[in-house]
Amino acid sequence: MIQTKDTYKLNKRKNTQRFMIYYTETDKTCIDQIADILENNYQSISKKFNQELKDKLEVEIHSEHHQLLNALGFPNGPKWVRGGMNSNKILIASPLNPPYGSDFDGVVKTAVHEFIHIILGQINQDIPRWLDEGIASYEAKDNNVDWIKRTVSSGVQNNLIPTFKQLNTGKDFETFFNRDGYQYSYTIVESIVYNFGYDKLNEFIRMPDKCYEIFKCTLIELQNKWFDFIKYNY
Repeated sequence: MIQTKDTYKLNKRKNTQRFMIYYTETDKTCIDQIADILENNYQSISKKFNQELKDKLEVEIHSEHHQLLNALGFPNGPKWVRGGMNSNKILIASPLNPPYGSDFDGVVKTAVHEFIHIILGQINQDIPRWLDEGIASYEAKDNNVDWIKRTVSSGVQNNLIPTFKQLNTGKDFETFFNRDGYQYSYTIVESIVYNFGYDKLNEFIRMPDKCYEIFKCTLIELQNKWFDFIKYNY
């Protein structure tokens, strides 16, 4: 499992029922926690979204941040990146060496966040970024809830809430981050679950262009329901 141009290797591995985790000796003390959170969340996630993994999922743990960025394919990526996907496997930073703005618990939960992206991608590879990130963030709870509340509350008070269109940045994750996309997308999914439930959310994942047929409202109306939700709750 050579990941960079130097001699760095992920030469240890832990095999669980559904995951194969690769790591180095440096991270041996946190591997059981990563394995446990993945296996413990597997049944609930697969049941909620009616989707099983097609194959055992590979997980890489990178002890140094530059190693993670290299493995993800953007060596000059931002310092806050905690994980991502590459060739249908998930890669995360070491919880023992959390990236900027993170802590041990947040990085461990990032493994679940990225696993959810894999599940969603197997269902439909063409969903809006805010829906993809919103579901992963809402289910994994890998971001500080107070951070989400502060950001969204400030947006409401200052009338600076982004639109769905502004949060649909495609592969441009840095613009998404800079628009506070992780915080807002969390609340979009929270709003959909609250107003419509998981059955409708599942339909929307599979048919994001059928908003009216699923929710009996247009996408703009769905957005306005979200505006009302965060104005009342945040």
